[in-house]
Amino acid sequence: MVISRAKVYEIAEYVFVILALLLISDALTPLLYPPGRDALEAGESNPGRLYCAMAVYAVSLVLLFSRLRTAGHLLARRPELAALVVLSVLSVLWSGDIGPVFRRAVAHTLTIVFCLYLATRYTAHEFLSRLLVAFCIGTCASVIVCIVAPNIGVTNGSINNGAWFGVYGHKAVAGRVCAIAAFVALLHKPTNSTMRWVKLAAVVSTAILCIMTQSRASWLLVIWGAASALAVRFLRTERLSVSLRIMIVLTLVVLFGAVGALTFNELMLAFGRDATLSGRTSLWSAAIHVAGDENPWFGSGYRAFWLGPDVDKIRVYLTGWARMPAHAHNGYLDTWLELGWVGLCLLVIFMLRTVAALAVTALRDVRGYVWPVFMVCAFVFIVNNMSATVALRHTDAAWVLFVLASLYTADFERRYGHAKRLRAAAGFGQPSIRTRSTPSGSIAGEVGATGRNIVR
Repeated sequence: MVISRAKVYEIAEYVFVILALLLISDALTPLLYPPGRDALEAGESNPGRLYCAMAVYAVSLVLLFSRLRTAGHLLARRPELAALVVLSVLSVLWSGDIGPVFRRAVAHTLTIVFCLYLATRYTAHEFLSRLLVAFCIGTCASVIVCIVAPNIGVTNGSINNGAWFGVYGHKAVAGRVCAIAAFVALLHKPTNSTMRWVKLAAVVSTAILCIMTQSRASWLLVIWGAASALAVRFLRTERLSVSLRIMIVLTLVVLFGAVGALTFNELMLAFGRDATLSGRTSLWSAAIHVAGDENPWFGSGYRAFWLGPDVDKIRVYLTGWARMPAHAHNGYLDTWLELGWVGLCLLVIFMLRTVAALAVTALRDVRGYVWPVFMVCAFVFIVNNMSATVALRHTDAAWVLFVLASLYTADFERRYGHAKRLRAAAGFGQPSIRTRSTPSGSIAGEVGATGRNIVR
């Protein structure tokens, strides 16, 4: 049997994407980090991971070249994302440590390039199918490692003794991956028997790993994800008017937010935390005090705050700490520390626009299963960024999936607008969208009588 050259390229690209997603989801940690966990625990930059990421992104840039025009259209619909990328690169000019800041800023820029490559190369369904395969490999490998070689994949001799993390390096990372992988697997609609088995394996292995991580934070993320998925499902029901559905969901969000605020201390105790979030509030107060005297509008530079002399100033306020962390354990605070009020405002605008676009797209494409998945990814990112720094981080799964959610909705908006103009020119009304699965497994959209695809 002779395999055509095009088929060989297709297989090679498929393997490349899977490996890239394994890298971004931290499933390659045992291969990229040296024996011992000191560097990993401290959150220091790992040269092997950085060089591997740069190689992946360089290939992505080459593969994106033929679709630069489409990528430009998507960025034009998300200018705040482009502004964040430009600001992170320009921050090298006022940072105190140019070398590391420049390398990380370039890595972050190329991370967005990788997202643009995926969004312009694959449909949302095709991407989620590949993501499911990567999650299945990572979670299955984690369960196997924890059983066969517990000295590699299970925490020993610390406060988290017995907690599983598998191939992900830390139980917090494993828990976050499980929170996302669970809903990718549960909501995915396989188009062949192979993907059905992959889905089943992913569901089982993710459930086992999620429980054994002993990560209360990941369990909370699962609850948040389930709530967001149910909210999207309710928004898409056609039994009530759109305005009434939106009002009910917003009311429930405000209600649950109020209950959470009133029972904050009790919730923290239930999840093994205290009112100081295990000392995080002291760290935040010290960082805010130090940064407020420096450059509050543009920050200290991308990923520069915890590299320079500011750390020594913070140490004065935290004399009882054995060592200083490499980040603030809060992505919103870190964004302000690094890129100032300008960067934080751009991030908040980007987040609000993405969530709004996901809600609108889910209402317009009522049969597309991909939007609830992306909504879960978005809410996991928003919540996780409160206790860990994942926003604007290169090669980070939570940030990559949030950016992809925004880019796929931007692509939908572009195609929906084009179809709307075609119908207006032909004298029709608003586009009505029906989604169907093509033989290749992609999601195609049909708009009324025009027959033009708007959901790739």
